[in-house]
Order: sequence, then C-alpha cells, then structure tokens
Amino acid sequence: MMKPDNQIKSLLKILSQGVYEKEHIISMALLSAIASESIFLLGPPGTAKSLVARRLKLAFKDGKA
Repeated sequence: MMKPDNQIKSLLKILSQGVYEKEHIISMALLSAIASESIFLLGPPGTAKSLVARRLKLAFKDGKA
C-alpha cells in the first residue's frame, strides 16, 4: 500500500498533466478539498479556473459538481 504523501504526489501529477504553470493552484485546490475547506478561484477568462475545478472533481470517488 502506498503512503499518503506518495498518493497525494501521484494524484497531483495526474491532475497536472497537460496543464502548465497551474501546478500550485491545483495543489492548493486539492489541499482545500482534503481539508474540507472552500477555495475561491479568481481570474480573467481563460486562466484555467474551470479546468482546475473539473479535474479536482475527478480526484474523488463519486465527485459531483
């Protein structure tokens, strides 16, 4: 069985595939979700806010929008 820190690193690698310069945002969004906290993504159109949210939803079993 994989240790939790390795599981998170692996998950972050998968969530960040094909996304450039947004790894930090994805990490913070995942941390917020794991901690059951909210996160507010603010930025102009085209800055991958929706992409981050959709990918984060896929990280969880039975994830729903």
